[in-house]
Amino acid sequence: MKTLIKNEFRQTRRLLLIWLGIMLLLCGFCYFELLSLQDSLDEMAAMVSQFPRLIMIMFGVKGDLTTSTGWYVCIYFWEGLLAFPYAMSLGLSCVAKEKKFGTSEYLFTKPVKRKTIVLAKVIVSAVNLLAFALFSGVCNYFTIVLPLGGLDQPGAALSTTMGMFFTQTLFFALGLLFASVLRSYKAAVRTGTIFMLAAYVLAFTAEYTGNRFLDYLTPLRYFDVYEVALYGFRLPYIFLTIVVAGICVAAALDQWERREL
Repeated sequence: MKTLIKNEFRQTRRLLLIWLGIMLLLCGFCYFELLSLQDSLDEMAAMVSQFPRLIMIMFGVKGDLTTSTGWYVCIYFWEGLLAFPYAMSLGLSCVAKEKKFGTSEYLFTKPVKRKTIVLAKVIVSAVNLLAFALFSGVCNYFTIVLPLGGLDQPGAALSTTMGMFFTQTLFFALGLLFASVLRSYKAAVRTGTIFMLAAYVLAFTAEYTGNRFLDYLTPLRYFDVYEVALYGFRLPYIFLTIVVAGICVAAALDQWERREL
């Protein structure tokens, strides 16, 4: 197991660094954008408030942009467009890539159980997702929170960072399940892409209509950044995250154990 984990870290670190570099560029852009707009935030907020509510939701505007929390929430939305597809792609590819590149026959015929191999990949992926979320949180702190003089709610930066990690975990687990159930890697990618788009559509619909039932149908609403920043975590969503992620990973392990190469 230890050797498998080391090898997986070595294989995935380059891709992780690329995604972290993109996140750093995004946060850097937002920092300089904040500096350029800091003296005219009132005018910009007034202009944005004239937009239709659905448009504001689709662009991540959920609070007053003149406040630190409003600006932070808006930037977090755009960071999610990197964080969540990365988690889904990691789930789709962490095991299926062995099948795609023709190395599965070699890997799965080693004197190690398949479940052990897949579990090692899951552990490494979870660590990578945690590193991504923490790096995002650190970037947010130095490029958004500090320049704005801190958030209105103490501890909101940490809680929203963990919320990002929990949401990433859900998308990763679902991606892993898609890749294990579907025979083709391309079919798994298509399914993952459709699910990601549907999750955003449902999230926008749930927020626009205020339908709380729809919140349970999309991972994007379990740890909504604005609600987490203001009110913290909600226990039903934490429980649901653990249950869904656990079922998806367990089912994926079982599928890869029985799957013909």
